[in-house]
Amino acid sequence: MKKIGLGNYDNLAKSYSKFRPSYSSESINFLKILIPKKDRNLCLDLGAGTGIFSRKLSKIFNKVYAAEVSKFMIMEGKKSKNKNIKWINSKAEKINIKNKRFKLVTAASCFHWFNNRSLSKKLIPLMTKNSFLFIIYNSRNTKFDKFSRSVEKKLKSFNTSFFKKRISSGQSPNTLKKINSFVKITKFTKPIIFNLTHIEKFSKKKYIGAWLSSNEVRARMGEKNFEIFINWLNEKIKPKMKIKTQYINTCFILQKNY
Repeated sequence: MKKIGLGNYDNLAKSYSKFRPSYSSESINFLKILIPKKDRNLCLDLGAGTGIFSRKLSKIFNKVYAAEVSKFMIMEGKKSKNKNIKWINSKAEKINIKNKRFKLVTAASCFHWFNNRSLSKKLIPLMTKNSFLFIIYNSRNTKFDKFSRSVEKKLKSFNTSFFKKRISSGQSPNTLKKINSFVKITKFTKPIIFNLTHIEKFSKKKYIGAWLSSNEVRARMGEKNFEIFINWLNEKIKPKMKIKTQYINTCFILQKNY
């Protein structure tokens, strides 16, 4: 197992691109309603990773600027050869796009990594009046079925306070606290919060691959324990077993109304 640093996705790029679950299609349907077609020319996707959410956005926007700090993630993202996506190798807090302003900025499963004050200084000038910041997280419903519950029980068996108290970023009070802090700095409107759900179907290979792409779990667990966990999954999941997992998309919509 490769050593994974917390917040460093370089060594996860290939598994992230191949196996990471996507987001509910309803999130894009919501954005189609939120942003009129005449305003769907440009969109900015922060912390784009390998472009999982960027590709969804590209179905309704003419051009998606996908900002990502990891060159390895961008390399994988470019393999989709999506002409509607323009890649930018940059941290969200250091992004520099000249002569462009956006009606919509998105952050998919990444807002908790950003520095609020630094981000606000870069983001406010890039957003038009009455533009929106859409933050979305994709969390497993750990109580969805017997198998999901057994996986969560196994995670909690690793005797660390992190896994015993672990809450996914999208459902963590700390994420909401961070977003509310960002609102105070930027004077954006208070977030409207809602949940969407969808089912992901996994083969054994894809399910284990999704865990191999998990930065926080791997970094917090450590190489030895993570290898034990993956070996347990290999034994638990039969070769032809089909796995259905429910994902909860927690969405936060903020508006810059000035």
